[in-house]
Amino acid sequence: MKKILFLIIILSTLKANSQSLPVGFPVLEEGIRRAQLLGNLDSTVSFTVRPVYPTKLSETFNPYTIQIMGGDSLSGKDMLVRFWKGHGKIQLLPVQLHTEFNTHHPYPQVNGPMVQNRGFQTFASIGAYAELGPLTIQFQPEHIWAQNKDYAYGNSKSIYTEYLERYGHAGYNTLLMGQSSIRLNLGAFSAGVSNENIWWGPGQYNSLLFSNNAFGFQHLTLNTRKPAKTFLGSFEGQFIMGRLEGSEFPELTQHNLTDDWRYINGINISYQPKWIPGLFVGLNRVFQQYDRDRTNSLGDWFPIFEVFTKESLFEDGNTVEYDERAQDQQVTIFGRYVIPKAKAELYFEYGKRDHSVNWREFFINPDHARAFLMGFSKLFSIENNAFIQVRGEMLQQQESINMLIRYPGTGGDSNWGGHYQVRHGFTHRGQMLGPGVGPSSNVQTIETAWVKGTKKLGIRLDRLNRHQDIYVKQFNDTTSQGRWVDLNLGLLADWQFDRLLLSSQLYFINSLNYQWQLHPNSTPDFPKGHDVFNVQGQIRAAYLF
Repeated sequence: MKKILFLIIILSTLKANSQSLPVGFPVLEEGIRRAQLLGNLDSTVSFTVRPVYPTKLSETFNPYTIQIMGGDSLSGKDMLVRFWKGHGKIQLLPVQLHTEFNTHHPYPQVNGPMVQNRGFQTFASIGAYAELGPLTIQFQPEHIWAQNKDYAYGNSKSIYTEYLERYGHAGYNTLLMGQSSIRLNLGAFSAGVSNENIWWGPGQYNSLLFSNNAFGFQHLTLNTRKPAKTFLGSFEGQFIMGRLEGSEFPELTQHNLTDDWRYINGINISYQPKWIPGLFVGLNRVFQQYDRDRTNSLGDWFPIFEVFTKESLFEDGNTVEYDERAQDQQVTIFGRYVIPKAKAELYFEYGKRDHSVNWREFFINPDHARAFLMGFSKLFSIENNAFIQVRGEMLQQQESINMLIRYPGTGGDSNWGGHYQVRHGFTHRGQMLGPGVGPSSNVQTIETAWVKGTKKLGIRLDRLNRHQDIYVKQFNDTTSQGRWVDLNLGLLADWQFDRLLLSSQLYFINSLNYQWQLHPNSTPDFPKGHDVFNVQGQIRAAYLF
């Protein structure tokens, strides 16, 4: 007993300070990234593995501090209680309340755990954070309620992706573990069990693999909470072993899906060379497999360490035996370049869903089973310590044209978010884990705004080309005339009222050829698409204790 007590006392002297800023937290997450462009934040932080840990990036304990981004100081005191002579801490986490509505149909984008919904829906969250030495506990559950009004959602949007467009036939209500975790922390590293959303890659609006588009999923994690500095430069990363589930409504996907859960194994590595300040390069790799197909072999527990080419896996000149393991992999490489003198950043992410046969085949046909995104952000100084912020991003998920030649008649079956080995695709409970715009959709976004500290007023333009692979398969049409394209104009406003943060968006969406439908007055000689106007509004509020 004395030894245990002695160990607790020793551990309690170690500082943890591992409270994370949840992925997608309104106002602050964008503001912290903007602060790096202004030179007010550690230049070795990549923002390619999130959530970030602001307590490791600044001198304050509270990760919701806004001084580093030039925000107004907070009045009053933080809701922080110390115990065990200051070695233990308990803090109330911010209250979050998000409201969204769609007048005609859902407009998909990365919007946290909110589901596809017509009508109103709300997201609410509150919780507490505690630490004792290296041990930290974060309990931050989330509640989702959606009005879930009926609408015409047409054909299934993917063959190998469980992409739900409606959650049941009545109001949807669920309570989630949210951004909860239990961790042990030491130096730059943290290990534990978590349900938090993660974001891998440099994207601002979308990510190829992980974003906060879906509900958080249970996983074991070993990750950095600040850059680990070496003689070669700085490293960040994360290793996960987790569990993905299907939705409660498999009958709404028009597919015959198993109710088995999926094992997921993933790794993220980001490197910042000490000789090139501001440059980050890295790699992400994930595998998933149904539990029924998994064995206790090391290859099934840790498939991320497998070779990258199929030729190395050949047995008797083929991969039949390997393919029977029914694993599905995705791998991406990424780069981000931050230029504080120019107050700008450039980034890209390029991914492959399928093994190449060998490296020769990869270089001959690098666009097979690929997806990519690229983007930028730039700040222009104006008077009164304010800036004009311009940022943009392009996401391309649609299969390359070579799919129609390489596998005649199968175009549209697979897509970046799904393959035949795992019929659920890269999803969790009916939502895509990475891109928020749905399977095989392409989107281009440009945004310009006045920003000052935590305040922002701006406009955003999107062009969303919906579900291209299934469109080509269902309608056998490679032209652009019949495509379903959403043109979106958004008005943006973020503001700080002392401890209350508000972020609001109002989108006006013109859906051309909605659901690939024809207008009632359309004729074979003079085809006319069915166009629909839709409005989406969002208000996200967070109160900092």
